Amino acid sequence: MTTPGILKNYRSGILFLLLLFTVCSYAQKSNSVYVHFAFNKSMLDPAAMARLDSLTDSLDVSDRIELHGHCDAIGSNDYNDVLSQKRVSAVKNYLLNIGWETRDILIAEGHGKRMPFTGNESPEQRSLNRRVEIKIIYGNGTASNTIPTASKPPTLTEKIADSTVKAGTNLVLRNINFAGGLHRFLPESYPMLEELLAAMRTYPALVIRVEGNICCNPTPADGLNNETGIFNLSEARAKAVKDYLVKNGIEPSRISYKGFGHSAPLYPYPEKSLEEEKLNRRVEIRIISK
Repeated sequence: MTTPGILKNYRSGILFLLLLFTVCSYAQKSNSVYVHFAFNKSMLDPAAMARLDSLTDSLDVSDRIELHGHCDAIGSNDYNDVLSQKRVSAVKNYLLNIGWETRDILIAEGHGKRMPFTGNESPEQRSLNRRVEIKIIYGNGTASNTIPTASKPPTLTEKIADSTVKAGTNLVLRNINFAGGLHRFLPESYPMLEELLAAMRTYPALVIRVEGNICCNPTPADGLNNETGIFNLSEARAKAVKDYLVKNGIEPSRISYKGFGHSAPLYPYPEKSLEEEKLNRRVEIRIISK
């Protein structure tokens, strides 16, 4: 026979486990991206804007974000509270200008210097603390009894046709992958390369810049190209995309290229998973004119 006390403890234990499971499940559906700032500044630099463009292109319409602004330890609490809020506002305003809705940004809050990412002893540490954390909440955060129907993602040609894609927009080229330390395409890269080629042929006025990024580097510098012995891996990979397009008949004057090394990662070093490494090791195109 079960006593009331034992039954009560049993029910309490089950409730605790259910709550713990719910919290852990929710936590697994979030991630963070960081935008960094110069000392005592709240303006976005080109690398920060490129990171926000890439983030926008990588998220689903049901995803939401929180913005949390931070400073290094130099200056008073009052001053840094204001500065961190300005940094949050800079990120929020940029996102709204490129098509985000206010409802997609759940929180936009500055925390001053109270929540450092790391120590404040060196210039490098302080630069990591001058940041806005963009916390991604995947999905709409509510339970659903229906199974969503998978839809085919738009092609690159369809994305470029979208009226919201204007000069200055960055689009991530998914699944363009390279051999480690080299600028040679892996076989799985060719479907996306062919998609880019089709878009360039469909829109003869389209002018682009190919932008290369690498992962797994503790500094913003470019990586070593093992084929040449030169530290220009991201640039060489971006040039490889241009060379492919030119080889297939696209006018060279329509394509420029630039390597960003590890200066514009979607996820900070050290990357915490193979997926984060893959998302940092990417090629994008910036629309120059269309």
